[in-house]
Amino acid sequence: MQYPDTESEIMALARLVIDGLRQLGAELPAPPVPVEELQARVDRAHAATTDAVVATTALRERHAVKDDAISAVVDATKADLRYAEVVFRDHPERLSQLGWGPRRNGSSLDAPGEVRDIRIVGEGDTWVTLRWNPPVDGGSVGAYKIQRKTKDAGTWEDVGGSVDTVETLSHQPRGIEMEYRVVAVNKAGIGQPSATATVVL
Repeated sequence: MQYPDTESEIMALARLVIDGLRQLGAELPAPPVPVEELQARVDRAHAATTDAVVATTALRERHAVKDDAISAVVDATKADLRYAEVVFRDHPERLSQLGWGPRRNGSSLDAPGEVRDIRIVGEGDTWVTLRWNPPVDGGSVGAYKIQRKTKDAGTWEDVGGSVDTVETLSHQPRGIEMEYRVVAVNKAGIGQPSATATVVL
């Protein structure tokens, strides 16, 4: 048999070993790791796993709260700027006092800016879910390209695309430390790649 490589299988095997050691105590009187110590390690691993799940859930919730708060700021500032554009339509230079300027000519389009805050919000044996925030500068985003490579080596390759700011990638390699990044694109070109998010499935 081959030793398992997923957490659930490892924990299941450890419990079987514990049960077997207890039943075969007379025949296996001196295992290198006594059954009590193995049980204690299993208990600690179970508690640590539970803590990690709770922490991941809490972090996901905090990110959602932050994203909602930023969205509320975006809505509010856009509303005020639209109002100011109407009031100062004959004097657009006044918009500079709000850190703004006249609307650009609709015929020009800039490439998007850098995608922000990429993070991993879910993972499984062969899948990973990424979430990110759109650029705050540059032209409007048409779509996002998701790229990956092995940690500290390899060449970036396109592995997915999205018009949203979250995407689940399936059939991902297991047991290899992978880096993921996201690039915004539109008709004008490709934006600056995001920072990277790293995971081992």
